[in-house]
Amino acid sequence: MTHLCEETPVTVVNGQLPGPAIEVTEGDSVAVHVINKSPYNMTIHWHGVKQRMNCWADGVPMVTQCPIRPNHSFTYRFSVAGQEGTLWWHAHVSCLRGSVHGALIIRPRHGASSYPFPKPHKEVPLVIGEWWQTDLGQIDKSLAVGFFGFNPSSATLNGKLGDLNNCSSGGVTEEGYVLEVEAGKTYLLRLINAALISEYYLKIAGHRFTVVAADANYVKPYATDVIAIAPGETVDALLVADAAPGRSYYVVALANQPSVANPPSRSPWAPSAATAAPSPASAAGASSPSSWPP
Repeated sequence: MTHLCEETPVTVVNGQLPGPAIEVTEGDSVAVHVINKSPYNMTIHWHGVKQRMNCWADGVPMVTQCPIRPNHSFTYRFSVAGQEGTLWWHAHVSCLRGSVHGALIIRPRHGASSYPFPKPHKEVPLVIGEWWQTDLGQIDKSLAVGFFGFNPSSATLNGKLGDLNNCSSGGVTEEGYVLEVEAGKTYLLRLINAALISEYYLKIAGHRFTVVAADANYVKPYATDVIAIAPGETVDALLVADAAPGRSYYVVALANQPSVANPPSRSPWAPSAATAAPSPASAAGASSPSSWPP
């Protein structure tokens, strides 16, 4: 893939970053056939699935299964009985989960009308990730010897680096993730932090959230204008498009990292930019560190 004017080899699923969302219904039996065409050993972990009496489908290499070797395949079979909400799947070998990941959405058996909150107009998976302009396998080797001198080049929203990032030569602006909304409508954001290490803070300018679930468990709803989400965590939040219509609003995904005197020009301290295009109401995007909070 080419970002920030450089081509970087990336391991992904089905040519997508993030990988395809898997959507099932509570009570379903799930079968996923994984064909490993990468040069690495591979397993897939179903993050948050309880795997009752079914540990061999948990995807932990050398514990619940042998890794899937290159040019080999494996079929995962598991049940999602008794669970509903937002979970995710990711590679469980090396640091490959930094690019091999995607949403796992378990819908209620009786449909959206059975949510313990008003039925949203639309549901939107939003994956916070990171763009590493380096070999993720090398990061893992460095961690193994107690050294970690790497930083991601950018945060991402649904795989997009956003319009705050550009190439130092040529000034090519990166594409941002766009969420178009309608005035007055309610949206269920299914947030996933797929970053390797960092907790992230998420904010949408001019809007507030109502958090209704975390890690596929409903919670007592609470309102906030900033959501803190740890690596591996999922949060479901309602967003009402109640700001002035006809405008664009930025989304900020800001890493919780200690400040440094002279951080790199592109580092995890810089939020991802995801520019929103105005729709009948408006939408989502990100801002620069100098304008935090929006």
